Amino acid sequence: MGTAATTARAGNGLTPKVRKTWLLLHVVSSVGWLGVTIGMLVLAVAAFDAPQLYQAMELLGDLVVLPLALSALVTGVVLSLGTRWGLVKHRWVLVKFVLTVVAVVATTFSLRSGLHEAADGVVGTAGGDVLAAACVSSVLYAVNTALSVFKPWGRTRWG
Repeated sequence: MGTAATTARAGNGLTPKVRKTWLLLHVVSSVGWLGVTIGMLVLAVAAFDAPQLYQAMELLGDLVVLPLALSALVTGVVLSLGTRWGLVKHRWVLVKFVLTVVAVVATTFSLRSGLHEAADGVVGTAGGDVLAAACVSSVLYAVNTALSVFKPWGRTRWG
């Protein structure tokens, strides 16, 4: 048997140890997503003078950004459903969820296709599009981080 501290349930069923494990995975994937996105922003600016950088960005988009994005989404949902915060109980959690879903969809269908075009040499407007996507993504992830820290706005009507 575990101690009372390890068997006590947090919110809707996660023990403290399990909750902390999911929280660690969420923070690592979210911070990683933010960091890679800032790196992509730097590469997008540099790629105007060195278009071969789009190939590196394409690899990052496919092999790093998308897995981190999906990981941040899944771990965030698990945490929200397994803790007192809930997915729709608090406005800040709901806003983070919506922004993350929008970011994952945009990353999957827009950013990656622009990176593939640019890496294949079809730069055209792709360079500006990739730069804009990196700027928007960086701001969005910074907002999500701020929401996690400040937890504004109180409960929703479902809370």
